[in-house]
Amino acid sequence: MSKSLKQHTITGMVWSSIGKFGTLGISFLSNIILARILYPQDFGMIGMLYIFIAISQTFINGGLGSALIQRKEPTHIDYSTVFYWNLFFAVFFILILYFTSPLIAGFYEMDELKNILRVQSIILIINSFSLVPATYLQKNLRFKELSIRNIISALVGLLAAVSLAYAGFGVWSLVYSTLLAGVTNVILLWKMSSWRPTWEFSFESLKNLFSFGGLILLSALVETIYVNIQGLIIGKAFSATKLGYYTQARKLEEVPSASLSSIVNEVSFPVFSKLQDDRQTLKRGVQKSIKSVVYLNFPLMALLIVIAHPLFILLYTSKWEPAVPYFRILCLGSMLYTLNTVNTNVIKSLGKGNIYFILQFSKRLVGVICILLSVRFGIEAMLWTIMALQYVFFLVNSAVNGKLIGYGFWKQIKDVIGSYLLTAVAGIIAYFALHATPLNENLIMIIQIIIFSLIYIGASALFKMEGYLTYKEILINVVKSKFKKV
Repeated sequence: MSKSLKQHTITGMVWSSIGKFGTLGISFLSNIILARILYPQDFGMIGMLYIFIAISQTFINGGLGSALIQRKEPTHIDYSTVFYWNLFFAVFFILILYFTSPLIAGFYEMDELKNILRVQSIILIINSFSLVPATYLQKNLRFKELSIRNIISALVGLLAAVSLAYAGFGVWSLVYSTLLAGVTNVILLWKMSSWRPTWEFSFESLKNLFSFGGLILLSALVETIYVNIQGLIIGKAFSATKLGYYTQARKLEEVPSASLSSIVNEVSFPVFSKLQDDRQTLKRGVQKSIKSVVYLNFPLMALLIVIAHPLFILLYTSKWEPAVPYFRILCLGSMLYTLNTVNTNVIKSLGKGNIYFILQFSKRLVGVICILLSVRFGIEAMLWTIMALQYVFFLVNSAVNGKLIGYGFWKQIKDVIGSYLLTAVAGIIAYFALHATPLNENLIMIIQIIIFSLIYIGASALFKMEGYLTYKEILINVVKSKFKKV
């Protein structure tokens, strides 16, 4: 990896981290406040409808954004073609959702869902104006602009949601705040990006992009269905209230897991794509990415499992206590989520759209079947199944990369086992050190965090773990750059 690309990658990781953690932090704060005002059923109703918005959004993007990033030198006509494609399909799916909303409301036997979905679907046309400009910035590794935009729009959404909830809008506060944040997102993006569409549309360009993007679309569609079918099943088989508990548990779990995965996906895919012709350099880059990612992801998930109960009560009050078991299971599965993201990004970056599609489709088809079979035993059984599938998917993904770049399952296990074992030791000691003591639960949580952090960071420094050294180097570089500016 060249020094320039390495520097761009580090800078991109830093800014992407700021943007993702900042955005999720704001959303997290908003969620805490709204959870105290609204009811589990309000979150459950939004969760019931999310799969339909997500599937529509997947079709609109069409995998063409990934195709633009994967292509070495996309033309202006390529960008304009994708822009108009997105716009057309946004209108198309808004109409589809408008006319099918009564059927969807009837499926859940909740009439109020009809109008909620019709208004909520407007976000599709809003998002269609941001997809290509955001892809253009990502392709050029301009993560600073993307991060600033995301943080500001999230703040707008926070203020809108809380204000509307206090004003008594109920579930509608979640709908309107999303739309307002989306509009803010688009306005900021068009001010920050120099790219503008021209009146050009090329079917030839569309065809070429679809040779890769079409398979990415099908893969993304399968992924979207797999991820969101859980909410659909819970909402139908159980209740909006239980879906609300699940939704809240998932939102809290996604603060670290989704942000890390998103950062890895946003930065590693374009960087890996630039290295696609140099397999040895790509292999070293993937290896370093995996070591760095698991060093953060493993302990974050483990620590959340340890402090799950007091954390939930502190943040959301005791009315959300039934969500704690769901949260712990989701965290255990998410220890492998980001690792799987790195592995699948390698396949995409090499332009292996056919392999990527077959792999994703096969995994998710098996996953959906397993989920449908497990739901009869209850929500927790379904979540344990989803957790176990993450570990199976890692085995499959790493095996494929063993064939593509010579970095397979056992080599990856060798690189991550140290972080995994250290995480387990730190988690067990932190949990049982104060187990069943008469101290205040919040005080116990603080002490557990301190014990866990001291053991994990101390042992990392003692054994000079590569993940620790990587983040130490990044932190030193950031501090030095700040002092130079001063």
